[in-house]
Parts: sequence; structure tokens; C-alpha cells
Amino acid sequence: MNRRAFLGLLTGATAGLAGCTEGNIHPPIAGFPAPENPDPTVIHGFPGTVCGDPPNPFIGIEAVLEPAVGPDWGGLAVAEKYRFGYEVGPGLSEDAYVVGIERNGVARAYPLSILWWHEVVNDTLGGDPVLVTYCPICQSGMVAERRVGGVEALFQVSGHLWQPPAIYGFASVEAGRTFGASASSGDADVRNSGNLVLYDEATGSYWSQLLAKAICGTQSGEKLRILPSTVATWGEWRAAYPETDALLPPPWSKTA
Repeated sequence: MNRRAFLGLLTGATAGLAGCTEGNIHPPIAGFPAPENPDPTVIHGFPGTVCGDPPNPFIGIEAVLEPAVGPDWGGLAVAEKYRFGYEVGPGLSEDAYVVGIERNGVARAYPLSILWWHEVVNDTLGGDPVLVTYCPICQSGMVAERRVGGVEALFQVSGHLWQPPAIYGFASVEAGRTFGASASSGDADVRNSGNLVLYDEATGSYWSQLLAKAICGTQSGEKLRILPSTVATWGEWRAAYPETDALLPPPWSKTA
């Protein structure tokens, strides 16, 4: 199932979202392996054929591969879509919601307004490879160590959606693998609906963001190591971590 088309169907915002595909089209990765060996849970999910669908490079949702950070957004002509309705001021709005992470004494805020558009951020924080993800349809966030089979990896957006069986989705939330978040209100309940499917470039395996688990490919059944994170306003996070920096949106951060 096509990721962007489904989001537009749910929100009624297809026209507004279509514009973000311009200039973001890139060719498929050469020699990309077709996902195989699906996890048994996949055959009970929707769509059950997701493991047979190659990545769709034409959806306009591009993972952040080279993040740029700064103490704030002050002095930057940030595109209005990344302001997400917050009052435009000299920097990132104090009321903007962020996913905050602290690793080895280094703190960073990832604005949900960026995650809403790009869904996947590959970063390094405090010397650790970090994966920050968000699925707008499910209102689900997931932060993990960016490793596959013990090796540092890059994750991309496959362009497909997969709905896990409800019992597995709710269990993932209860276990703390995923959390609810909203770019406009902060707190949110996770929806067990069409969920972001990632893939790692190293093995071509597909991963369910909601389950934090590989569902197709050679890594099928493997789980990502979850890292602690917090959903807060930028003002709250900066008060708790005065030395924090914040993720900058494109064009400062580079996407796929």
C-alpha cells in the first residue's frame, strides 16, 4: 500500500501533500534485494503482501541521512510547513513539540514538525548511532539504536504501509517500544493502523516502526534496541537541558 496516498486519504490533504514530492524523486537503490522470509505475524496483517513489494522511490517522503543541528532555529528562513502552525518568531517556537533524547551527556531535540514530513532521522548522538522515527498515521514514535546485526546501518522509508495485528501493536506500546505523540498537541494515543515500513540499506530487510521489529528479509524477527526518549515542548526540553541543540529542517539537514 502506498504510504503517501494513504495519508492523504485519511487527512483529506492530498493536494497539500502532493507538493512535497517535487524535487524529491530518486531512483531505486541498485541491486536492492527483494525482502524474503516474512515474520509469521505478517501473514495475519494488512496487507499480507508487503514483503513482496519493492521499495517505492516516488512517494516524496525522504529520510534524513545527514542531520544538521543548531542551538535554535534563530536567524534561519525555515519553510512555513516546518513551523506547523506555531507562531513564527526568531527561532523554534517554545510551544513546538519535540522528541528529546540524551545520550552520554549530549542532549538533542527532534521537532515533530520535521518528523511529520520525513518520518526517519539517522543520527549520531553522544557517540551512539541513533534512529528517530515517527508515523503520522499511527501517531507513533520510536527511538532506537541504529544498528542491524550489531553493525551501524542507514534506514530509509520504503513507501509502504503495513498494519500489524492489533494485539502486537498494543503489546509494543505496553512494552515501551513505541509511544504516542502529536505534532500539534504532544500527547496522543497510538493508532493501530497503516504503519510506516522502514528498510535498512545493509540487508534490504523491512522493519515495522510500530513493532520496532524486522518483518521481512534476512533480519526477520529481529528487534531494534529501544533508547529512552521524551515528548515535550521545546521550552520544557530546553529548561531541562540548557545545553541541548535541535535538529534543523532541510535544506540544512540532507535527505535521501
